[in-house]
Amino acid sequence: MLSHTLIALVACAVGLALHLRWHPLRRELSDAWDFLRLRQSLLLMLAGAALLAGWDAAGTFTWIELNDWAVLWRPLLRHAFTDFALLFHQLVPPWPLALLLPLSLVLLAVRVWRWPYRYGERMPVPEQKLILVALSAGGVLWLLMEAVAALRPELPEWLQTIKMAARTLYIALMVAGTQVWLARLVIAWEKPPDTDAERDAVAALESTFARWQGVVALGGFNLLWMAWLGWNTDAETFSAWLLPELLILCAALPLAVAVSPGSSPFWQTGAVALRVLLHAALPLLMLAPTALAWLALTRYAVDMGLALAGAEEYAVLHQIVAVVRALVLAMLHGWLCLAALLAMLRHGFPTNPPADPAPSVEKTRP
Repeated sequence: MLSHTLIALVACAVGLALHLRWHPLRRELSDAWDFLRLRQSLLLMLAGAALLAGWDAAGTFTWIELNDWAVLWRPLLRHAFTDFALLFHQLVPPWPLALLLPLSLVLLAVRVWRWPYRYGERMPVPEQKLILVALSAGGVLWLLMEAVAALRPELPEWLQTIKMAARTLYIALMVAGTQVWLARLVIAWEKPPDTDAERDAVAALESTFARWQGVVALGGFNLLWMAWLGWNTDAETFSAWLLPELLILCAALPLAVAVSPGSSPFWQTGAVALRVLLHAALPLLMLAPTALAWLALTRYAVDMGLALAGAEEYAVLHQIVAVVRALVLAMLHGWLCLAALLAMLRHGFPTNPPADPAPSVEKTRP
């Protein structure tokens, strides 16, 4: 009902004011809000990616479910729990942005080949170069398959299988790369390397390139939980509740990739992630009730807005509500994700907080 939607919106507004004033993590929440306010291009990127990914198609719950709180609260809580856990690993919807990844891989391969010491402490071994070249060439072939499929939808079954497998792989790599890039951007916000804030996004991309080996390994981890998530979509099963717990257990893994040197073995990066999570466990526990309440109320409000706008997906009112929905969810998800990253940075490294451990761009061959 409309009154329930208004109550949810008022509760969100009041909750924002109270949390920024009295929450134990009010500094992290306030700084995350300032980050989004001063970097509006990031917010627009999140909302645009959400619209391209199809967030505007329909709401999660039907009109009948939205009017029955006795039935709604359990799936609403599960969706909020899953959304909160996903924030640590995937903030930017990866599809169809993953189509840009092969071009980035080609650029990275060329730069690593020309300036190997800029992206690592030593010359890459032939096996590492082979992996990078294979990913780049495979990405270009995958783009060609996607283009052919767009022109001729009726492809042979074996080619469709290869295309979907390649799409899954590059989506997992895209998720890993964007999450590490976001962590590097937050690190630059926390401890600016210089006074030129306009170059932070480019510097974060360079730092992500320098950690390409860790990003590839993180993409392999992403393949596991993404397959699990796809298998349990909208399922009221024990495994559907267990997946968010696994994601929270590995919450600091993208941040650990972002702060570790590019040449570090992935098992060492995992050890760093576990130590960060151990030190930041209490702040994250304090953030969790806030995040769950906000995510549940906001999902209800935006789904009710779509339901009130009508079922015509191409109607003007429905399109307007869908754009507003994407902006609201992007703002909420970005705010909570940035607050969690700041909490892990400030509380997860009690003795030696990371500054900018990226390999120096001025490094030359000895």
